[in-house]
Amino acid sequence: MDYTTLALAGLACLTGAYVQTAIGFGMAIIAAPILFYLDPDLVPGPLSFVLLVMCLVNGWRFRKGLELNLLVPALVARVPGSALGVLLLAMVSQQILAILIALVIMLGILVRLKDIALPMTRTNLAIAGFLSGVMGTSTTIGGPPMVLVMHGADMHRIRANLAGFFVVSTLMSVAALVLGGYFTLYHLQLSLPLVPAAIIGNWLAARTLHLVSRPVMHYGSLLLCTVAVIGMLINTFS
Repeated sequence: MDYTTLALAGLACLTGAYVQTAIGFGMAIIAAPILFYLDPDLVPGPLSFVLLVMCLVNGWRFRKGLELNLLVPALVARVPGSALGVLLLAMVSQQILAILIALVIMLGILVRLKDIALPMTRTNLAIAGFLSGVMGTSTTIGGPPMVLVMHGADMHRIRANLAGFFVVSTLMSVAALVLGGYFTLYHLQLSLPLVPAAIIGNWLAARTLHLVSRPVMHYGSLLLCTVAVIGMLINTFS
């Protein structure tokens, strides 16, 4: 990467890390379209690695609020979801994949806007975990399904459990990408210069968490889900 590309990619990762730490998710939604535009090789492998580093930091920061029993169904279901995500990268066109994912996300947004309850049952969490595996591995955008299920919880609970979920789930995605040949030493070298930017964004967000209110989190998460759909479709069909 040249210095201009590196600077822009670093800024995208810094901004994405800030948002994810503040509201629980959003790094891939913000960074993926920008990184793909700058250099397609940065997505999904390098971005997934940077996201993993940031998730480890957040997982440690919010560890006291983590509810492992709550996350088990989602994490178990994410394993076949990650495998399907790698399979889709090899077998399905990006256009078809983007349309399917967009439909799932928009359906979830509609449910939330209509105030239809999505209780955090084991079944709903398992479905969300599976979809997160498919989406996170194939596009790096795996947050929306889990967010839509956890949406009604206290924001501190959301941050803690999303952080814990993303630690394990991003590890799964990176492992699946390695096994599928989509994350190599070359991709690792692309990843490393972007890690400091993500850590800085995380650090800045940790010092402003008190400024994030419930309405900001509610509408911010729905807005980011919508942006995820738009960005994904623009990247796919451009």
